[in-house]
Amino acid sequence: MQQFQVDKQDLSQHRIVATENTDLSNQGLSKEGVTFEVERFAFTANNLTYFMMGEKLGYWQFFPAVSDKALADKAASNKPLESNVNNKWGVIPVWGIGKVSASSAEGVDVGSRYFGYFPPATHLHMDAIAFAQGNLIDTSAHRTSLPQGYNMYRPLESGGDKTQSHRENLQMLLWPLYITSYCLWDLIDQYNAPKPKQVIVLSASSKTSLGLAYALKKDDYHVVGVTSGKSQEFVEGLDVYNQVVCYDNLDDIHSKASIVVDMSGNSEVKQRLKTRLGDDLMRYVQVGLTHWQDAGTEDGAENTEDASGNSDEFFFAPAHIQTRMTELGASKFHAQSGAFVKEAMLWTSSWLSVKEHKNIASLIQNFTAICRGDVSPHEGLIFIP
Repeated sequence: MQQFQVDKQDLSQHRIVATENTDLSNQGLSKEGVTFEVERFAFTANNLTYFMMGEKLGYWQFFPAVSDKALADKAASNKPLESNVNNKWGVIPVWGIGKVSASSAEGVDVGSRYFGYFPPATHLHMDAIAFAQGNLIDTSAHRTSLPQGYNMYRPLESGGDKTQSHRENLQMLLWPLYITSYCLWDLIDQYNAPKPKQVIVLSASSKTSLGLAYALKKDDYHVVGVTSGKSQEFVEGLDVYNQVVCYDNLDDIHSKASIVVDMSGNSEVKQRLKTRLGDDLMRYVQVGLTHWQDAGTEDGAENTEDASGNSDEFFFAPAHIQTRMTELGASKFHAQSGAFVKEAMLWTSSWLSVKEHKNIASLIQNFTAICRGDVSPHEGLIFIP
């Protein structure tokens, strides 16, 4: 087994660790155990948010760093991973596809394929599983306290032709982002106060931002995208924003009743925009951290308030999904969100170029560019262990 790991305090430090075991347990499969071979996975700027929020939101708990004997022993004995915070190395979760290579669980056949949350590794072992509405749920002890949406694995067809492979690549790259886009649209749509005169989206070239803009445009919101100079032409060419502004030109944004959706996490840009809008700022929603290097230390999972009294909301898509499924019913929510994601993915397929990279080592080769934001917004990266 090979696994990509990062230093939890320093993204510039990363490594690949190899072990002889593929099930993490040293004892073979448990009674309800399943081992996956990871077929492929996507890695995007969204994964860097998992790094930044690893401690606060529990992302380090999903997949123990296999070289850490204490964590591996706890995973094998079904003990909680409460000491995870004290370990140097962590595993950033990714969205991918796995094929079952060994199973002692009823209803999970060797060779069956699933889409869901995986480590950037060659294998994933689950000590215990359950089923819900046809989906497989990892119920290993160290994951039971984590959001169920991240523990759910959706069955896929057997491997097929290039068309199916391309469709699945788009699913890995875009589904996790566009379900968040949908939830943000839903949040704005459900806002009970007077509707904003404009919605301002920071890091406008990110896929989550583009998905949100695509949804808002259909509802005739005035949407302003804020992006870097190098991405401005690309963003304008997609025609989903009414106005595109560079970070250096925030004064070009009209001061009127506004909701800000911040995917960047750049604390200096945030303060400049708040000063520009003043009392016209209705709501400031912090989502991701594509500019993680410039994120202030105050960013977290709780709402914060600055000196002017403006409240920031940290948006956590799994919590919103759970709330809306309770309010609408799971079937209705999945039908509505699924229809949007499918439509948005079809739109994206007309301009997104998918780049496949072989083996785990290729992630090492591309990781610095991902962290620096040097990957073209035209591209999506897929890694095949």
